Amino acid sequence: MFHYPASVVQDEERLGQLAMTFRGTRDTTQREEIAAEYSRTVNKLIASGQWQTMPGPEDQLSDDSMPPAFFEYWSRST
Repeated sequence: MFHYPASVVQDEERLGQLAMTFRGTRDTTQREEIAAEYSRTVNKLIASGQWQTMPGPEDQLSDDSMPPAFFEYWSRST
C-alpha cells in the first residue's frame, strides 16, 4: 500500500478545518482570510504532485469562494 507524505495528509486535513471555520463565520474579512489560506493550501497540494483524493463537499468552501486552481486541477483529464 502506498503511503502519502505526512505533509499531504496534514494539508488535506487542513482544508477540512478551514472549510469548517469558513462556514462558522459570517464576517466577510475573516472569510476572505480563510479563503486565501485555503487557496495557499490547495496550491501547496497541487505542487506536491501527491494530491490524489478530492475533498468531499464538507471540506470545500462555497463555490464562489473556492480557488480556481482547485477546479482546474480536479477537472483535468487523467
